[in-house]
This record gives sequence, structure tokens and C-alpha cells, in this order.
Amino acid sequence: MAITPLAYQCFKRRFHMKKTQVKQVAYADDLTGAGKITDLKKWWALVKENGLTIGYTPNATKSILIVKPEHYENGLRLFSDSGVIVTKDGQRHLGAVIGTEDFKAKYVGEKVSEWVKEVGALSGMAKTEPHAAYSAFTHGLQHRWSFVKRTIPGISLLLRPLEESIRKTFLPALLKSNIIIGDNVRELLTFPPKLGGMGITSPEKLADEKNRNFINLTSSLTEKIIAQDANGETDQNAILELKKTISRDRQSAQVESLERLKGALLDDTVRKIHTAHKTGASNWLTCLPIRAKGFSLNKQEFVDAVALRYGWPVEGIPKTCVCGVPNNVDHTITCKRGGFVCIRHDEVRDVTASMLREVCRDVSTEPTLLPIDGEQLQYRTANTANEARPEWT
Repeated sequence: MAITPLAYQCFKRRFHMKKTQVKQVAYADDLTGAGKITDLKKWWALVKENGLTIGYTPNATKSILIVKPEHYENGLRLFSDSGVIVTKDGQRHLGAVIGTEDFKAKYVGEKVSEWVKEVGALSGMAKTEPHAAYSAFTHGLQHRWSFVKRTIPGISLLLRPLEESIRKTFLPALLKSNIIIGDNVRELLTFPPKLGGMGITSPEKLADEKNRNFINLTSSLTEKIIAQDANGETDQNAILELKKTISRDRQSAQVESLERLKGALLDDTVRKIHTAHKTGASNWLTCLPIRAKGFSLNKQEFVDAVALRYGWPVEGIPKTCVCGVPNNVDHTITCKRGGFVCIRHDEVRDVTASMLREVCRDVSTEPTLLPIDGEQLQYRTANTANEARPEWT
């Protein structure tokens, strides 16, 4: 059971550091002590003896004693009859890890392997629903490794396989473009949408920064734990100001990095990024793809929108227009045989369909058929050819 604040005050008085020489801290039902092995042995005996009086039941089989290698034998001897597990390697603790570098690497490696599999699964989804996959990554999946980055120092290299999976598996499946995901493109995509990026962060590059910021934010609490000061309170206003400072510094660093990156990008891409800075220009990226609200883009719309956002080649456009002029994105929009002419036609069609729905049943407009990329159709007799068209009467 959890230690209530009142119970912990009793606990603190009975097992104060001046009596036990052990520094301790409790979080919910997790009690942690640090000190010399002989002092920890006495402290553990007091916890078992007095824990029940305040409603805390220590469980030896779930208790871990982490010691340095040179003290391992002594730890085994002192805690041989206690049921406490003694280790010289390390142990997971509150979502982080305490122990040797090898144990830390093993722990983080297992986490990374799990996350790589999740990125792979999301990459499969991105082939048919790139907008939903992008939203799932930016709003959900990439936050899975945030806590590890904050609490475990020196793991940037351990996160490299995850970054490689994002770059070589997820991004190609998401963008479906002939653009090579080089260092410049990858860095561009890490910026937030309001700065012209896509918010697909790099876990490898952010790990050390996140850890430093988290240490700074929790420094006042850390000092109180080390001093065993349970009466003082942390200054929440100071922490809030520190958060604002960290946020401002991060934004300034992002702007500086973006300005430096612009020197290595094509002029057309730089102009596109400048356009993406405008208010509301990136709302289609940051909003949730709710289909009922019309916010969801199909696979072709999403890929084309990203290509237009950065001035990348739009796939599927013929080299020569039907009017005989060399084709490009601008001409596709302005050609008298397409572009805005088609848009005007579609608007008339949609208005007509909307009016007919007021008085008729089962009114539909002809859908745009997209190539099949792994979608599972309901009927086995469905025509999956690219030139397939429904029969309309």
C-alpha cells in the first residue's frame, strides 16, 4: 500500500538519517534508501519492525540491494537471511535504471528493440493511411521514449537504432517520395510545424538535452532529498520560470539551427519554409485527422501536400501536359485543361449533389480511385486494377 503523508512523517521520525545514517525517500509504495551496507542492514530491520505500525508492509522478495562489485560478497553475507535480492549489476527503478553502464545499456537496448518494432508496425500503417500514421507518431509514439531520455543520462548512442528505424523505415513509408532522407532533410523534419518542419523529432539528438533540462528542473527537489529536508517546499514559481526559460532557449536554438540549415537547402525549399511560417499554414499537420470533421487526408492527398510544402517533386505528374506544354506543379494548377478549371467543375458538381441530397436518396459523387497499397477489400471479387472504375447510371 502507499505511504500517506501523515504516515511518512511518522516514518521519517523513526528512521531519521541521524538515527540510521541512511538517506531515504518514498514515492507511493516505493521506499528507497541509500548508505553503507551495514547501515542499510539496520535500516531494513527497522523498516520490517515498524512498517506495519504505520500501514506499510515491506516485501523482501521485491526489495533489491544494489551494491558496488567490491562490496558484493559483504552484501550477500549481511542480507543472506533477509530475503532481499542482492545485485552488483543494477535494477529498474521508477521507470529509469540504477546500476552499471552495462546494465544500463542492456535495459535501454531492450526498450529500444521494443520501440523499433512499434515504429515498424506504424510504418506498415503509413503505406495506406499516412496522415493517421503521422498523427499517431507525433501525438503518441514519440512520447513513449521521453521519460527514458529525461531520467537516464548518456544514452544518445543507445537510441541510434531507433533513429535509424525512423529515418530508414518510417519516413520513406510516410512520404512515399523519391527524396533521399539525408541529414539536411532529416533535420528539417525535426523542427516543429510552425517553423516549417513536421515535428518528427530525433531521439538520438534530443536525449542529452532532455536529460540536462530535467536535472535542472528537479535540482531543488534533489537537493532536499540529499539534505533529507522533508519540511521545506519547492518553489513552484521558480520552477515555472525555469520551464519558461528552457522553452525560450529551446525555441531560440531551433530558430538558429533553422537559419543555419537554410544555407544548405534549395532556394525553392527555403521559400516554401518561409510560407509555412505563416499563421495557420501548418494547421493541417497539427490537427487530428478526424474524418467526420473533414480533417483526414487520404494517402495521395497527404503525400502531395508534404511535397508541395517543401517544393519536392510531386509523383504521378506527366512530364508533358495534354496541352503540349512541359508540365510542372504550377502549370498543373493553371492549365486551361485542368487545375482551376477542374476545381470549378468539381464545385458545381458538389453543389448539385448537395442540393439533390435534400430531395433524393443515395446521392453520391464519383470518388477518386487510388492505387492499392496493401489495403484489404471486403469482397474477393473487387477489381483492384489501377484503371478500375465504378459503374454509374
